Amino acid sequence: MKRGLTLSAILTVIAVGLIFVSTNPSTAANKPATNPYLPYGSTPIDPPSATTTVLTIRAHGKVKSYRMADLLALTSATATINEPFVKKVQSFTVIPLAILFAQSGITAGQSIDTTALNDYIYSNTAGAFVKARGLLAIERNGAAIPYDQGGPIRIIFPNNSIWTKVLDPWNWSLASIVAH
Repeated sequence: MKRGLTLSAILTVIAVGLIFVSTNPSTAANKPATNPYLPYGSTPIDPPSATTTVLTIRAHGKVKSYRMADLLALTSATATINEPFVKKVQSFTVIPLAILFAQSGITAGQSIDTTALNDYIYSNTAGAFVKARGLLAIERNGAAIPYDQGGPIRIIFPNNSIWTKVLDPWNWSLASIVAH
């Protein structure tokens, strides 16, 4: 009989503790806020400074590193697209991948690997990216793209591209492009 009371007492203490934890504001305040705009599900991370290297392109035994300032200094355009991951129309400052490939001596027939900061790799030919009118997004809505929102740079495609709905080549948080 004593054993039953002890088990009952333990269960009561556990139940009261669970109620306290679930209703205690200080406990709830320690839980990370859910933000549906954070596709990686992480907490906000500021974008890099203008002097931080954000892209490395390797081709023909040479390595070209781009800082945010370098990318912002290149000829760019604006592309307004229906961003398929967050399902919103967004405006990006972009550099056509064709320009970056040409500056690096990457030809259409070369295979390239695009690698993200999280080690996601997408491989195809440079010509396929150019044919799909691939763009390197360097800003969103006139501001830097935070890391936790797929920045600081990413590969995107215009609404009428052959890869608009092919999501694999949309490489967020792009870190490098390697030509083979």
